Amino acid sequence: MALGLGFLGGPDLRRLVELGRLAEDAGFDSLWHAETRVTRDSVSALTALLLGTERVRVGSAAINVYTRGAALVAVTWAALAEAAPGRVVLGVGPGSPAPLAQQGYAFDRPVTRLAEFVDAVRATWAGDVPVTYAGRHSRLFDLVPEVRPELVPPVYLCVTGPRALDLAGRTADGVILNAFMPVSYTRRAVARLAAAAGVPGFRGEVGQAMVVALERSVSAAAEQVRPILATYLVHFPNLAAETGLDPDFLERLRALARDGGLAATFAELPDALVAEHALCGPPQECRERLAAYREAGLALPVLFPHPDAAADVVRELAGA
Repeated sequence: MALGLGFLGGPDLRRLVELGRLAEDAGFDSLWHAETRVTRDSVSALTALLLGTERVRVGSAAINVYTRGAALVAVTWAALAEAAPGRVVLGVGPGSPAPLAQQGYAFDRPVTRLAEFVDAVRATWAGDVPVTYAGRHSRLFDLVPEVRPELVPPVYLCVTGPRALDLAGRTADGVILNAFMPVSYTRRAVARLAAAAGVPGFRGEVGQAMVVALERSVSAAAEQVRPILATYLVHFPNLAAETGLDPDFLERLRALARDGGLAATFAELPDALVAEHALCGPPQECRERLAAYREAGLALPVLFPHPDAAADVVRELAGA
């Protein structure tokens, strides 16, 4: 069974490669790097991982469609594909409002931007030269790309909401669903992808990001994950809306955070709720949770542990 290891902002590149090799040796299928915050970039990370490993797939999960142009992404991933033909994946998503706002970007028309971005990247890779693409948000004018991949990388959409899932079902080679989504969401997303794809259903790989904390008890693990989940529910409302949690409850969390800071929400997030939205606790319990996600249709769990705990997660959950 496929299993991925994900990195979110850390560690530094040297340690990243050490962990990537450890995961490859342990039988992990793929390595993924995310740019959901303003932190280490995925291009540097993917380059280091591709040059430091031999067999695993390496992908972004995700880069966004605002801060790089489609042509730049296309030639960048073409260069990565030169380094490791057949092993690089372009994972792209709309991004999130808060980190984009810090960089001066308004989170407008994310699904339309995503669709055009992917079309423009694929045209740069394989369209007739010179390449022209006349979208509303992505445009190419007689583009002459000097680097094109011999093996075109698969494009995975890293998406959450219904419209983005519909787009993925129609156009993507695979998906990486967002973190902190329960099993019930996974089941709904798989069904939505299949419906959007039409007969014979979605044939791409279905992956999902999963925050992991291994401890002797669920309570000790949930204590580590709770601040991250609270950040997600309070500051990423477009994603929190898809968790299945009651909208009034989510608004109460945001009100508590406004008045007393993020820690004021922790009492509203009991261990059981945290464990429903992440992999928390002893290794065997986490393995059982992974099995439930697989039964819901998930093909590729991508485990995102804290970098300091990544080696333990690789050793304990390899083969899960």
